[in-house]
Amino acid sequence: MKKRQLKASLLLITVTMASMVALRGLIFLFLLHLPVQVDVDTTILAKMIQYFDDNVQPKPGAQYAIAIRLSKEQCRDETFSIETVFSRADVEKVNKTLTDGQTCELCTDSKNVIAANPQYKNPKNHSEYRLLYPVGSSPMDKLLKNVDKNSCVVFYTYNSPCVTKCINGEKNILEGLSNWKNKQQGGVNFFVFQNIWKKDKGKKNLSKEFQKIEEKVPLYRCFGEQINCLKYGDNNNNQILSD
Repeated sequence: MKKRQLKASLLLITVTMASMVALRGLIFLFLLHLPVQVDVDTTILAKMIQYFDDNVQPKPGAQYAIAIRLSKEQCRDETFSIETVFSRADVEKVNKTLTDGQTCELCTDSKNVIAANPQYKNPKNHSEYRLLYPVGSSPMDKLLKNVDKNSCVVFYTYNSPCVTKCINGEKNILEGLSNWKNKQQGGVNFFVFQNIWKKDKGKKNLSKEFQKIEEKVPLYRCFGEQINCLKYGDNNNNQILSD
């Protein structure tokens, strides 16, 4: 009787172990098929921001925001030149639109760029806000109509989103960022800024506030005389927050 019980116990243990091995195999296969967030090549990102600085910036120190739709491969290929998809002729159209105080809603021949200045007649409508709202019919929604899992969208703002209005105010950008994230699932998204907004410099809670953006879309800072790009949260926060 005891021998039969022992054999039954050993058989049960064997079956259980086999089931656990099979389950681990299924979990591994499932993880392999999950969408993976592909990191942008920061060298390429730095070249993009330098191109914006040299060609799109309305005037030295002027705030503006711009977003461009690319492919994942273009965001990873070190030989990629942004000028091949955002030509000097397209840049001129964007500059004219911004100079006229208008928002570029796919205003270029390539139909892959949106851009805006702050709306000075309505100070609550900052440049980031003008691109992300109204949710559902914003310039960003129009840019995202043609995205898929192989797309890469880079959103750049010259100054960081201000804590008082852009992150916490009545017209903050967080819902707009959530809308972007939801529409671009499977693709690659990057929110980039260059300078910390002058009124936010030295704020003790700045890291906590920027984290609200990072939770929606990967956050980068590209800055310096020779532009260098750092990922927020990768042990770079002290350097990113210093000025």
